Amino acid sequence: MKKDILIGIDIGSSNVKTVMFDKNYNLLASEAQEYPTIVPKPGWTEYNPEDWWNCVKLTLKRVFAKTMIEPTRIAGLGVSSLGCCPVPMNEAGEIVYNGIPWSDQRAQEEVGFLIKVLGDKIFDICKNFPTTMNCTPHLMWIKNHEPEIYKKIYKFSEPSGFLAQKFTGEFALDLSFASATVFGFNMHKIDWDVELIKSMGLDKEIFPRLHKNTECIGYINKKAAKDTGLAEGIPVYSGGPDLTAGALAAGVLYSGQGFYSMGSGANIIAITDNPEVKSRYLIGWFHAKGSELRMMDGVQGSIGYSLRWFRDQFCGLEQKASELLNKNISDFQILDLEASTVKPGSGGIVYIPYLFGKFHPILNPKAKAAFFGLSPNTNKSHLIKAVMEGCCYDMYESFKNLQELGLKPREIVVTGGPSKSNTWCQALADVTNIPFKTVIAPEASPFGDAILAGVGSGLFNSLDEVIEDAIKVDKIFTPNEKNHAIYKELFELYLSIYQSSIKNYDKLLEIIEKHSL
Repeated sequence: MKKDILIGIDIGSSNVKTVMFDKNYNLLASEAQEYPTIVPKPGWTEYNPEDWWNCVKLTLKRVFAKTMIEPTRIAGLGVSSLGCCPVPMNEAGEIVYNGIPWSDQRAQEEVGFLIKVLGDKIFDICKNFPTTMNCTPHLMWIKNHEPEIYKKIYKFSEPSGFLAQKFTGEFALDLSFASATVFGFNMHKIDWDVELIKSMGLDKEIFPRLHKNTECIGYINKKAAKDTGLAEGIPVYSGGPDLTAGALAAGVLYSGQGFYSMGSGANIIAITDNPEVKSRYLIGWFHAKGSELRMMDGVQGSIGYSLRWFRDQFCGLEQKASELLNKNISDFQILDLEASTVKPGSGGIVYIPYLFGKFHPILNPKAKAAFFGLSPNTNKSHLIKAVMEGCCYDMYESFKNLQELGLKPREIVVTGGPSKSNTWCQALADVTNIPFKTVIAPEASPFGDAILAGVGSGLFNSLDEVIEDAIKVDKIFTPNEKNHAIYKELFELYLSIYQSSIKNYDKLLEIIEKHSL
């Protein structure tokens, strides 16, 4: 039986997607299944990893039912996931505590300890600076607040590593995840740093073995084959974070390139082959291609989510119109049409997109979202365009950090749901004064996972070959100098609004807590 089919699986922040491709990069089937977010307390966020596994089993079943492909034809399977979310497991691979993702704020004391006692050391060894967007403080929180649970941990991994364990029985973590999300990974030695791990009060024994993204983690075992319908012996690979897999799917493979991944949140990234680059205001990742490339990343927390929130709360007519048109035009396309009628600057409205707090360059979980500049002339179209522009300002703040490091991509590849908006993409180009381009590539991160599985299994010769053959430019958005001049002034106002509001965020939080608002 020929082996000419690939599968990519990605755990997103709200659903699991399973996608099947043939050796010519054709999309054969795609299935997604939502899962719940658990909010035990205000400021806490958790996921039940068994929900992920149930979604994987269900979507695999649907994909095979759609295609009628024999499981023995699968040449390789790749996985990726959301990050900064430790999944603690016992020796049998059973979950001993829910996954705690990057959006959870419970480990503030642990982060404070790391900054005060080990901040400079971590920055030197790990080339990242302590924040809650890292899984290590959450492991420390478990040890400090749930010591009996901590004693049960045999190994932890990130969500993609959890899937790999379910498929193969191996406890492992890829270098992309380890380099960015685990304080304790020595970026100089490309290995765990035992002394640093001990200094954080953690045990080296719970840290999984490391592997390159292009290396086979293991093979589908008998139990996983029975549970999923996959054939025993299929090799498994890990794209690691959805960002590294998504970068491959976008054709971002070389030093000097820029990448903007847009979803509910977003990440503005520049690729560098300079091993000395590091920043206290950005996250540094190893690229899936190998440790010779790094992805310097600025995170925004409420990008696509901002427009979805606005749609859900204020755009019932647009949603109804979409329904009446049998979804031939989506509600988001209608919003895009409304925004396209508005001149740059949205009639003087500035949106501050901190629905979940502020992320890079400086984390501030107390920060809140706001519309600034409302007047009697303001209409809904102004507000829609302002949401897009405010999210662009949020990105531009981190983009300027990249430029200060000497990372100045000539153009930026943008992917994700919001990138389907021409209005939004043009605003990105105008705000940054850099061309943005979209690409024709199927299914983002799952496609990146499939690419890795295809190269690892020998179905493809190299990552470079796949990028050249499979990724094509769709649209290019060239910046308008006149618009950039307007946005440059509004960006400075955006920064000023945040700075002048910092004390008020503290005061607002006090009032909210006092009156249970």
